Amino acid sequence: MNSLKHPTPARRCLYTSLLLLNVACLWVPSLFATELYVSTNGSDSNPGTSAQPFRTITYAYSLAGPGTTILVLPGVYTDYTSGWGLHLGSSGTAANPIVLVSQVRGGAIIDGQNASNRNLAVYLDGNYNVVEGFGIRNGPNGGISIWGNGNQILDNQIYGNGNPASTSTDGRDGIYSDQTTSDNVYVGNLVYDNGRQGSGLDHGLYLCGQNEFVVNNVVYGNAACGLQVAGYTTVSNLRVYNNVFAWNGADGIILWQTLSGVDIENNIFYKNGQYGLGSYAATGSGVVLNDNLCFDNGAGNYEFTAGGSTYTYTLGTTISTDPLFANENLSNFEAQLDAGSPAIGAGLNLYSTFTTDLAGATRSASEPWDLGAYAYGGSASTLSLPTISVTATTPNAARVGLTDGVFTLTRSGSTASSLTVEYALGGTAVNGTAYSKLGTSATIPAGAASTTVTIAPLSSQSYVGAETAVLTLSANSAYTVGSANNATVTIAGNSVPNNIEIVWGSVVGKSYRVAYTTSSSETTWTNLSGVITATNATTSYIDTTAQNSSARYYLVFVTD
Repeated sequence: MNSLKHPTPARRCLYTSLLLLNVACLWVPSLFATELYVSTNGSDSNPGTSAQPFRTITYAYSLAGPGTTILVLPGVYTDYTSGWGLHLGSSGTAANPIVLVSQVRGGAIIDGQNASNRNLAVYLDGNYNVVEGFGIRNGPNGGISIWGNGNQILDNQIYGNGNPASTSTDGRDGIYSDQTTSDNVYVGNLVYDNGRQGSGLDHGLYLCGQNEFVVNNVVYGNAACGLQVAGYTTVSNLRVYNNVFAWNGADGIILWQTLSGVDIENNIFYKNGQYGLGSYAATGSGVVLNDNLCFDNGAGNYEFTAGGSTYTYTLGTTISTDPLFANENLSNFEAQLDAGSPAIGAGLNLYSTFTTDLAGATRSASEPWDLGAYAYGGSASTLSLPTISVTATTPNAARVGLTDGVFTLTRSGSTASSLTVEYALGGTAVNGTAYSKLGTSATIPAGAASTTVTIAPLSSQSYVGAETAVLTLSANSAYTVGSANNATVTIAGNSVPNNIEIVWGSVVGKSYRVAYTTSSSETTWTNLSGVITATNATTSYIDTTAQNSSARYYLVFVTD
């Protein structure tokens, strides 16, 4: 049982805001908002435009204010502020938040590298920020920690955080919100594999704030509970709608300490280690559970009295049969509903509160809703396909010095199993002639969100100018191809420099000429210079005509 408060940082932000409830349009950038771009190929010396992006999220964010949108291109980003992680401490407004968004959903990955001086993957103590579409992983002490108000965590994959073994009694969660916060929103996230193996302290979400909104998330395979509600100061007006809590080590949701208004509807609790919903030392009132499905949780559907819990609650309709997910195994969990699922049409219509499912499909405005994060679409496997994107993470290669170029292929969605990605190679560089022979596919291994394809240039004895290698993703039934579907690596040629300086030892007063030939076997030499009379012990001549030659050999001879 996690009965310890998370450590207090050096700074807290207190603010009160109104919650925007229409998930289909949670944020609307100002007409005059600034757009900044970030790419692994960029430089923080650039102006941050689409053509000349910044290199780090940290630098782009340092320039952000209300209405700024920061678009982050696919790639892995490891910049951080020591002791924090990626520190988001600036504030927007309710009408004009600061928007940090991955250009391709799941394509930009914020990676804490499990480094001890990074604390978390993301530390958010500003107000009115939107964090959308990222992979967020390897925060040693957790994924996202929120100490500000009015923030929105949308459509992210938050996984593999808080995993390093530790005897610390501080919780290590996928998402944490402090008791001082209010009006934070969590919509459409995949939150999985967070926490230390076997720990009862580490959860998918650990929420302590007021007026929080938890909608359309899939929370699975976390060390302890999917969601812990912790009322250090009274948790009030928490709404938990249309989520899936599955395969978590303890409860799907656990309620703890003081509560005042917790509404839990249209959720699915599946194969959690203990209860679908558990309680411990929970007090207060206004807990409502209605139209939820609980099936095959280790200890049963609900526990309302453990640890002396005394809160008052209303228990409405509960379904206790197999939800029939597209893939019910933890190793490749897919939370879409298959045909015949008892969750189809079994929920409360909440269209006045939000209108879409996790995939962005519009839910019915009038009919009963489907339970869980996805509205039934008749083709569950199609809805769950990962999206593949490609970027040239090392876009410049060279024949001279044999510098490699690198493409990075990135996928969204689950990393539980390997995925083979097909591609075609084009451009002016010939595969197997300009660079080492490559096939037509690459495999992203299990547990990884990306893999690389290396362009290894081959040396040439002949003159070769600059060439390009273009990788274009191929369609496949196992995935969908994102908008970033091709990328280019430029291979510098082996051309002779424009100017070559020839230097030789000389005798003052003697006259010399410089001649050249283009082959070591050539016996005919062509005069290049006029007569050069030495004035020092060293004499030089610059050849300005060599740039169109693949090779030149020089001869210096005395003319008198």
